[in-house]
Amino acid sequence: MSMLLGSKTSRNSLAKAAGGRLPRIGLTLGDPAGIGPEVLVQALLQTDLHRRVEAKLFVAEELLPWVTAICQRYGLLQSHAATAGNPGLHLVPVPTDPQVDGPTTPQQHLQAGISTTQSRAQAFRALAAMADQALAGRLEAMITGPAPKGIFDHLQPRPPGQTEFIAWRLGVQRFAMMLAGPRLRVVPVTTHVPLRDVASLLTTEKIVDCSLAAAESLRGWLDLASPRLAICGLNPHAGEEGRLGDEEERIIAPAVAILRERGLLVEGPVVADSVFHRAMMGRYDAVICMYHDQALGPLKTVHFHDAVNLTCGLPVPRLSPDHGTAYDIAGKGIADPTSMVHVLGRAERMAHRVVTLAARAD
Repeated sequence: MSMLLGSKTSRNSLAKAAGGRLPRIGLTLGDPAGIGPEVLVQALLQTDLHRRVEAKLFVAEELLPWVTAICQRYGLLQSHAATAGNPGLHLVPVPTDPQVDGPTTPQQHLQAGISTTQSRAQAFRALAAMADQALAGRLEAMITGPAPKGIFDHLQPRPPGQTEFIAWRLGVQRFAMMLAGPRLRVVPVTTHVPLRDVASLLTTEKIVDCSLAAAESLRGWLDLASPRLAICGLNPHAGEEGRLGDEEERIIAPAVAILRERGLLVEGPVVADSVFHRAMMGRYDAVICMYHDQALGPLKTVHFHDAVNLTCGLPVPRLSPDHGTAYDIAGKGIADPTSMVHVLGRAERMAHRVVTLAARAD
């Protein structure tokens, strides 16, 4: 099911369904030296998201004059949006933190394409502040700009990425990364690990947890009452009854059995060479994959520009574009905002859904 922004009629119906209360959506730029700032500005101009929701952009306080000037140049700041509860783009300054920024040093000139210790610290502070707002129940969705893994270098143990950090900050144990396009959704059980380590890292518990988190988000945020999941095999031909590997019988099949006992609609282990075609034909709502490229290879083949990254299992949706910082083209005005455009559209719909569910619960 496509999650693209709809017509004005569908947008107005969302607002009515939410009981009239505006969703609050948090945003970050990611590393300000990357393409995050420019793709966010272009996406806001294309979608007008900030005119329909309370969009809260978390910014390191020393970058506030720079960000304000950019937003004013493109007409993104409205005078009526000065107070909370109004639609508009609200800039939320995040103070410096000696534990993150290190010893006091002169403010460096921000240069597009040149990531520095300072720019990475600024990205981290904004991310942490937004996560804290979500934890406090003050956001219905989060949108993160692209940032390198280096923004977590000051933490021990170091989180693998923004997905894991946000889950940790929000106190969530069971979560999953879903890459979603209009025709295909995939969830990798293992993510940024060497291929040679995948088999040893796979466990029945991890497959169950990822599947449950994905199903929960499909039901709650995408309004799919009975999501259908395909649990992908690891080996060619899904192991061919143990001839090509025993992970399917030893690890994956037990996970499928547990998920069925929990009432989920699941099939598996399904062979990887046909499962994605079946999913795109409508048989499955998501494919649970065993490793990173098994999931992202097919996804990016069909959704290279319009896929988004969704973190499942959180109290509120967290979305990000399906691309990195692209330092090599930052500041040149050629970065493609398409993925961020789709992120804003999906976040708006999901945030309205969160508000609606909260209203029903009350």
